Amino acid sequence: MLDAMAAPFDILLQQHRELEELLERLASDTDAEDLAHGQEALSRLLRLHSRLEERCVQPLVTRVEGRTRAREEAEDHLTLRELMEELQELTPRGVEWQARLFTLEDLVVAHVQAMEQGVLPRLSASLDSEELEELGHDLALTYEELLERSQHPPASGRGALLEPLHWDA
Repeated sequence: MLDAMAAPFDILLQQHRELEELLERLASDTDAEDLAHGQEALSRLLRLHSRLEERCVQPLVTRVEGRTRAREEAEDHLTLRELMEELQELTPRGVEWQARLFTLEDLVVAHVQAMEQGVLPRLSASLDSEELEELGHDLALTYEELLERSQHPPASGRGALLEPLHWDA
């Protein structure tokens, strides 16, 4: 786990705990309404979390660890979102649904471990205190902006919450 340097990453760490909790609840819920609410909450949080990391953390991963590592992270996010979309199209508690849920859970656990035991500590070690403070500020502002946008989606066709990543932008 991260030490005192975790402050800029508090939002991400909190989201990791929430993702784990939602996945655990989905695996054990039997009530259809609870499943539907849990699945929707998981989908929203996964989109928000992915976008937050893509906007605030990915550029730093590219700078500190290189484009290849940043692309790997982006591919992991894409896989998580695709699995979540598949999960939403399947009948809850069905065999395929459970298989997707377990795969999603495995990927989220792997993502959390990679971020908390690798990427975030390496970023903390590579950034000076001013950069870390700026990152914490950027994460907080971006989180608020994304949260606001997710609650008030734009008109159709105007800036989806999950824009594709542009590597050369």
